[in-house]
Amino acid sequence: MKAINYTRLAFALMLPLAAHSANADSSTGIFGMPSSNVGGIVASSFPNFVDTNEVVTVQKFGTGAENTYWKISGTGNSAIFDSLNGKTFHSYNLNNEIVKYEANFDVNGRLITSIGGASLSNTLTISGSLPAGNFGNTSWDSQPNGLLLSANLTDTNPGNGRADRIGTYGPFAIGFNTEFTGGWANQVGLTGGSTGESLWLAGFSTEFSNLVKALDGRAGNGTLASLFGSTKVIQGVFSVASVPLPSAVWLFGAGLMSFLAGQRKKSTAALAG
Repeated sequence: MKAINYTRLAFALMLPLAAHSANADSSTGIFGMPSSNVGGIVASSFPNFVDTNEVVTVQKFGTGAENTYWKISGTGNSAIFDSLNGKTFHSYNLNNEIVKYEANFDVNGRLITSIGGASLSNTLTISGSLPAGNFGNTSWDSQPNGLLLSANLTDTNPGNGRADRIGTYGPFAIGFNTEFTGGWANQVGLTGGSTGESLWLAGFSTEFSNLVKALDGRAGNGTLASLFGSTKVIQGVFSVASVPLPSAVWLFGAGLMSFLAGQRKKSTAALAG
């Protein structure tokens, strides 16, 4: 068993569990992620990847008002894969795991994809090996060490042609929309192709709480430029990266049940005749 901070791990696990319960009863648990969109970010759900040992670096780049931007880069290596089939919960340890993400913001805390004519990438990648398992109607063989998930991080309204703020939740979480681009989770069908969901970052340090406030348009606590100097390292951040099961799988299951029910009625009618 890995030497993980069990208190932080238990809390990290409570986030998607509380969100799942919240989605079911339209309420939000004390430590849960939002049961509805907050800042346009989808609530976390199952299955998901949880990383409990991350370091986030906040760096300032560029000069002048028009070419200054901030990059948040996160790395972690204590990831697990959670699934929930009905009321049955499974947690699979990843081996050789590496979680990386980066997001770029202007001085007003808005997610951007370019600055001064240069393209900027907002991405998430999760690598490692994974034991065999199942989630609902989807099952998989053990996965060798490799790319498990890659995704682009998008703003709250990526289709409106401008840089929007990301979503924030309380003083301890930052949320991103995601658009899946590759990896094992795509190949096995968990993500439904490019169907997106969310990445939530959370932490309890003062530095992380200040970062959340700086990026929260509702808080009115200034900008990134007023928060940090050129570089800041934040310890103890964990993430919950949701991987939605495509609705087509559930529709297939419902259709199959209807078909079987119909066949049962026909058999009963034949016996009665």
